[in-house]
Amino acid sequence: MLDFDILAWLIGILILVLLLSILWKQKRTLSHLIIFSVFWIYLLALVSVTIFPIPLPDAGMFLAKQKIIFVLSHINFMPFKYLSDPYVNPYIFFLEIFQNVLLTIPFGFGVSFIAQFKARDFPWLAIAVGLAIEIAQLVISLSVGGYRTVDITDVFLNAVGVLLGYGIFRIFAWLYLMTAHRFRINHKGLLAYIHNVARQTQAANSEYK
Repeated sequence: MLDFDILAWLIGILILVLLLSILWKQKRTLSHLIIFSVFWIYLLALVSVTIFPIPLPDAGMFLAKQKIIFVLSHINFMPFKYLSDPYVNPYIFFLEIFQNVLLTIPFGFGVSFIAQFKARDFPWLAIAVGLAIEIAQLVISLSVGGYRTVDITDVFLNAVGVLLGYGIFRIFAWLYLMTAHRFRINHKGLLAYIHNVARQTQAANSEYK
């Protein structure tokens, strides 16, 4: 089994350092670099949960025809197909829903601090996040054989998580701007960055309306 161990984390942190150096040369603020680092660490954690551990393939059977047929035949294109299974444990069912949604809520909340998106962009972004995870699992499954079942339900649940996260972000941005105006908060450093992101998000979506 190939696990997301200390070496994987070190590689991820090394890539982060390289990205931060590029952003620094682009004259990004220290606040942006801090928030980008937090978001990157979240992405590493997301990969460690959704992609790893990866079973190592048997020698001489890499990409064998039988493996490809097996993987493709077990792809589920029917959302919530397991609801029709009378042996499904309700606790496991709701736990899976909760976990898949929870996984991507931080993405929906945090991505606006990294790049500007309008509300109309998020449905497509949410679907793209869910598809990216399932496609990565599919590619690995085709490489190693038995791995994880590719399920359209997970795409839907991950997308819901992104949209919920964005909804929480919009509420947070509105409350932050209202509180800042009400108490006349002096914005400096990280607070100034958060205020700017909240203000730009509100302005962009007001223009869209």
